[in-house]
Amino acid sequence: MAQKIYKKSILSHKNNVRIYYEDTDAGGVVYHVNYLKYAERSRTEMLRKYKIEQEKLKINFNIQFIVKNLFIEYYASAKLDDLLNIKSLIIQISSAKIIMEQSIFNKKKLLAKINVTLGSVNLEGKPSRLPKFVLNILNTK
Repeated sequence: MAQKIYKKSILSHKNNVRIYYEDTDAGGVVYHVNYLKYAERSRTEMLRKYKIEQEKLKINFNIQFIVKNLFIEYYASAKLDDLLNIKSLIIQISSAKIIMEQSIFNKKKLLAKINVTLGSVNLEGKPSRLPKFVLNILNTK
């Protein structure tokens, strides 16, 4: 199924995360997989900001988002008590996927950069078009 590519978007969102002891290893450094958790939370908060609630998409439209692919590059480590800033940017939207860039900072220092493609699938896991209201929201902001 060929996907129509909609305009490049410049929707953005910023989210803060405090590093707690549970996020770190024995040396007080953030465990690498936790950066993915912070990015996931930030993506969810971004969608919520634009009134796109994932549970409602699942119940009302029988779709959900999956991570189709993801690339992360680490530059530096976060440590206990740091306050991180996660910047999420939607860079492309098509009928069944959203491509995003996410950057994780401690103050102004870049710690990690993530490129992620979210796919829209039905409850059986097959690709499914995003509802028109979602496309309208993401393409008009």
